[in-house]
Amino acid sequence: MAETVDSQIKNLRHIAFIMDGNGRWAKKRLLPRSAGHKAGVKRIKEIITSCYDDYGIYCATLFTFSTENWNRPQDEIDTLFQLLKLFFTQEIDYFMKRGTRIKVLGDLSDKRIPQDVLDVINDSVNRTAHNDKNVFNVLFNYGGRYDILNATKKLCSLAKAGKIDPSKITEKDFENELLTEDLSDVDLLVRTSGEERISNCLLYQIAYSEFVFTNTFWPDFDKKELGRCIDEYKHRNRRFGTIK
Repeated sequence: MAETVDSQIKNLRHIAFIMDGNGRWAKKRLLPRSAGHKAGVKRIKEIITSCYDDYGIYCATLFTFSTENWNRPQDEIDTLFQLLKLFFTQEIDYFMKRGTRIKVLGDLSDKRIPQDVLDVINDSVNRTAHNDKNVFNVLFNYGGRYDILNATKKLCSLAKAGKIDPSKITEKDFENELLTEDLSDVDLLVRTSGEERISNCLLYQIAYSEFVFTNTFWPDFDKKELGRCIDEYKHRNRRFGTIK
């Protein structure tokens, strides 16, 4: 059994987190929602470090702001943006020291994103571009439908220009136009807070992912809870449509 478990961990290269429950965590403590978001950000470094160092995971993806999150109150959006900016500013040396490449995927051309936030994002991405030990992948102003539609438009443009034959487009061709073009598909998707849905997160890339839903709010999601999620993953029988 140990040999099977070890083999399964080796196959866990990409883990994604839908970090849910910050607001409810704060409400339970009679605190403003902003306090929940601040507590949630403080949890990030511990979790991704454990992913890399304790489990040898190559890529950790965090769903931080979706294309649907623009419907939230503006003050909450502003808080989320400033917390993201602060996190990258404070932790850039940490990522450089450990050789981690930062990727930020989403519609960064959106004029609603403040320029100071974009400047910090671009600086973090550029400074870590040549790091190759592991990847910290942030989904920001991201939606799975947006990603698929965007990739489709790119292929249509190439076909219109006569650079590709539409009848010969392969899955690999399509994947190369997704924002995750150089990343492997997600092996394990974890959602916190008890909600059991994927909320437009990496719709194409999770086709054969294992899902683990935990009732723990993200600010309380610690290394121990991460271990429980990965332990559940280890004992799944991943068949990818075949029989084992």
